[in-house]
Amino acid sequence: MDLCLNLSLRKASRVMTQIYDDYLSVVGLRVGQFSILRATHFTQPTTNSALQEVLVLDQTTLTRNLKPLIRDGYIQVRPSDEDKRVKELSLSETGEALYQKALPLWQEAQSKIKDQLGESCVENLLAVSSAIVDIR
Repeated sequence: MDLCLNLSLRKASRVMTQIYDDYLSVVGLRVGQFSILRATHFTQPTTNSALQEVLVLDQTTLTRNLKPLIRDGYIQVRPSDEDKRVKELSLSETGEALYQKALPLWQEAQSKIKDQLGESCVENLLAVSSAIVDIR
């Protein structure tokens, strides 16, 4: 019987997500929200399309995940200085503070996973993940 590669990867992804979510719950974030804050932190100002590319998300999924972050004042949306039709996203002061508060929790989750998997497995995981993303 052939094992389903997709099912195997999705199960592993759910476990990883649960670990990160458990750590980040202290500050009221889920790992998907943290990933958006982190990507915005490093690329700001940014746009929806740039975030889609970095996070490998479709427009609908990104919009759905951005809405609460914008509503709660963590991400600001402004027209671009260069093209008023383009909306630029950046972290607000509150968003930057939340990101900085969440970062050590994310790092703890990272360390836990790395320690349990071991260096070789982590390297393999990163290599396989990159190869899969490159398929698209």
